[in-house]
Amino acid sequence: MTGTDGHAGGRTQVRAPARTAASRAARRRRVLRALPLIAAAAFVLLHAFGYPATRFSNDSYRYARQAYEFLGDSPKEAQAKAVEAYCTDTAKLVHRNRMLDQLQFRGPGREAEYTRDCVAKYKNGLEPNDPRYEKIFHTRPAYPLIAAPFVWLLGAKAGLTLVALGFTTLAGYLVYLLLRALRAPPAAAVLGQVLYYVTPLAAWGGRPLTEGPMLSLMTALLLASVWLLQGRVRSGALLFTGAFALGLGVKYSSFLVAAPFLAAAVIAALLFVRGVRHRGTWWLAGLSTGGTLFAVVLSKVLGLPGMVDSLQDTFSLHWTRPEIADPWRALARLNFNYWWQWLQKESLAPLLLFLLAVGAWGVWKRSVPVALCVLAMGLTGFATMAAHPLDMEQDRLYVQVWLIAVIGLPLALERIWQLGAARAAVSSSSSPTGKPAAEAERDTSVRL
Repeated sequence: MTGTDGHAGGRTQVRAPARTAASRAARRRRVLRALPLIAAAAFVLLHAFGYPATRFSNDSYRYARQAYEFLGDSPKEAQAKAVEAYCTDTAKLVHRNRMLDQLQFRGPGREAEYTRDCVAKYKNGLEPNDPRYEKIFHTRPAYPLIAAPFVWLLGAKAGLTLVALGFTTLAGYLVYLLLRALRAPPAAAVLGQVLYYVTPLAAWGGRPLTEGPMLSLMTALLLASVWLLQGRVRSGALLFTGAFALGLGVKYSSFLVAAPFLAAAVIAALLFVRGVRHRGTWWLAGLSTGGTLFAVVLSKVLGLPGMVDSLQDTFSLHWTRPEIADPWRALARLNFNYWWQWLQKESLAPLLLFLLAVGAWGVWKRSVPVALCVLAMGLTGFATMAAHPLDMEQDRLYVQVWLIAVIGLPLALERIWQLGAARAAVSSSSSPTGKPAAEAERDTSVRL
């Protein structure tokens, strides 16, 4: 009996540490699975706290007006409600600014008076109100249509913001899924999600504007591209088609730029990377090229505003001045003046340039075909900036470039960690597996 008891006790002592280790591993897996949800919840809470500081802009007014029209209001009623929302929010902004004015912060607030005067001033709607300018916003019906029920329930600003914030929260999770698809560790994938939430992608995406849905759908296009490059044809093709179709309804001009950029990236991958010449890549090439052609034909058939209209909008100050004779020459001259000044400003605090370089390196080392797609999507931001080389809200116009940093930086950090671990594990001449050190380091890179 004693020997048996001792033997059983020995087994118990051996098994206890094993059970403890297994329990810790299971708890660690549960925490890692919960991290994306925790990050998303923290992001939403922060934006809920910062909501009073967000601006209901002139663009927001136009989306609110469309939302009210979708709810059944007449154009006149929808305009009045949108003006009321704009003036109410602007009055609050004026009050916030007055509270920080060293000469006026002790004075009483006059929000009601300001709102009343503002509504009277814009009784015929906000300016500019040229039909050509209005048409630009009429070509973006998806965002106000999706937001309409929430506008009815919560009001114009809150309803539009909720939808934009929802799309932005989803975009962060899509970055997480994209990095996991590239075999990044859960911690690195969550870092990408968090980076999305703390960069201008979320700062602009969380406002009552189309940036939230637009950036989320562009991120979905990148995830679909990764799936297709990995041979997941059905899921990749469905996601790509759905995201692109909805993107055309949200802001067709942006996706008219994104599609050919992606097509060029995929064609380059097919030409120079032999390992991706498979069915999924050909599907991606067909979808991006077909999407480009479809967007161009749709624009022509429906008479949607084109690049010339966009240039005239820029150089006529939204058609408040006469159109110019040669907008393309004016654009070239303005670009010449813009970019060297932009580089000078960025050089004083080159955080963006540094993150873009590190991000591009990180995603390139992981997968060249994926890097080409990520770089193409990010560079649509600079293409948008080149089409509107203005100092005002420039970070909004090229906000897509942050996708390069958000996706590439976690991969770069993982790559650096892997190289450090590999060098620590190998001798000066070879790895423990007998491979040369350089070959062992190359094995840390995962390529599609």
